[in-house]
This record gives sequence, C-alpha cells and structure tokens, in this order.
Amino acid sequence: MTNSAMMIQEYVKEYQLPQEGVEHEWLPFQDTFLSVQLFCQQQKETNTTTILFIHGLFDHTGTNAPFIKHLLDKGYQVAAFDLPGHGLSGGERFQISSFQEYQSALQTVMGKLKDWGVSNMHAVGHSTGGAVLAEYVLTNTSSSPFQKVGLISPLIRSNQWWISKSFTPIISLFRKQLPRKFRMNAGNKEFMQKIKNDPLQGKIISLEWVQAMFEWEKQLTQHHPVDKDILIIQGTNDQTVDWKHNMKAYAALFPNSKRLLVDEGNHHLINEKMEKRSLVYQLLTEYFRK
Repeated sequence: MTNSAMMIQEYVKEYQLPQEGVEHEWLPFQDTFLSVQLFCQQQKETNTTTILFIHGLFDHTGTNAPFIKHLLDKGYQVAAFDLPGHGLSGGERFQISSFQEYQSALQTVMGKLKDWGVSNMHAVGHSTGGAVLAEYVLTNTSSSPFQKVGLISPLIRSNQWWISKSFTPIISLFRKQLPRKFRMNAGNKEFMQKIKNDPLQGKIISLEWVQAMFEWEKQLTQHHPVDKDILIIQGTNDQTVDWKHNMKAYAALFPNSKRLLVDEGNHHLINEKMEKRSLVYQLLTEYFRK
C-alpha cells in the first residue's frame, strides 16, 4: 500500500467516513492538488443520483461524515472535495486572494466527476460552500448539471459585517491573520469539542481571506436573479453569518427559492443535536425527492 493510500485509509477511519465503495483522487489544481472523494452505493444501480457536497470555511469532508452517511442511507452517491487550503487538499491553509479560486476548484472537480461517469446530480453547500455553490448556479444558468440545490447557512455577509469592513483594512496594515474564535456553532457539544481538537481545523483566520470575502460579496449581489427553485435552510441562532441580511439577499438572487428557518438552530445545522439535525436532513431529503 502506498503512503497516499495509507493516508486516505487513516483519514477515513479517523473521521468515521464510509470505508467501502470509496473512490479517491488527488486532482491536480493550479500548482497544487485537490482531495476528491466519491462515496458509492454498495449495490450499484444505473442512474443513481449523486449529491455533490461542499463544506464551509475551516471544515473538510470528514467534518460532515454523519451527513454523508445519511445521504448514502437514502440511496444516493456522494461526491465531496476539500476546498483549496482545507483538509487534505493542498494550498496555503485557509487563505485565498480571490473567491474565484473556489469557483476554479469546483469547475475542476466537475470535470473529474464527468470522467467518473457522474451525470444525474444534486448539490448541497454549507456556509462558504453554499456561497461557492450559489455563485456557480448564478454564473452557469444554462449549463449547471444540478437538478436540485440546497444551501445550508449560506454565506453572503459574515456576522458583524460593518465592524469587520471598518477595521479589517486597518488591522491588515499590522497583521496578516487573527486567532480564530471557536463559537458554539452547533448545540451538539460533542461535535464542537471534536472541532476544537481536529488537527485539520484552522486556528487562525487570514485577513486576506476576509478581504477576498468583501470583494466577492460585492460581485455576487450584482448578479441577475435566477429562477431556479433552490432550497435554503438557515438557523435563527447563527452567529457566524449575518443570516437576516443573507436571507433577503438570497431571496433577491433566487426569487423562486424556498427559504426555511430552523428555530434556535446554530450555524452548523447538519451537525446539530439530533432533533434539529434530523429535521434538516428530512427537509433536504423531501426536497430532493420532489
């Protein structure tokens, strides 16, 4: 077994991801690589629907293992990749100069999925992953392969937006990064403890990334609205994104979207306590099956 295969085997075991029927690829991307995984059904059937999942800032595929298992249990295949600088993917950790890098990464992964013969697709994005997915749909209105799209706690503006916009340019003159504050992003205390102890989670936030977010937000909100009937699920206790503003902004971008609020739900809705997590899973599953 090669060192690469051993690393993947250890990763899958450590984060309790499905170990059978998994395809992995180190996909060349710019001057580095992306970690891409396809979790297949044990009994393969023709035209099995594949759900592409895109994680949020600091996270990676393993962070969302319970959600991936749920989708497999419901009969779907799941494709997932680590964003540049996240998880097992290469690149400077949690730092980009432009959100366009995320779009380029997604386009690269889509090409690989086509090579794997994946065609019948839905997609789900959480937080930054939701933002990446939303932009992809807005800019590929006629060519997007996704039949259904779910956005969970999607980013447009972060929490305390105007404070960040006011002080980040000043702080950036003296510092390139700040310590990450681990908020209670899920009511699931066990999950939050795992996040804090996860060696693949970031401990700092790049101010260059924050500046890139400011530029991206300005560009995204200038897109023409798209009629696609996407599903947006948002928790009312979210302290990571400015969810009230974001829901209005996404309503303008996707006027046919279905927007649902989870009472007292935190940012990491798909890793919440079982009651709220099950609700989110159910809402997504019902949406995909319509």
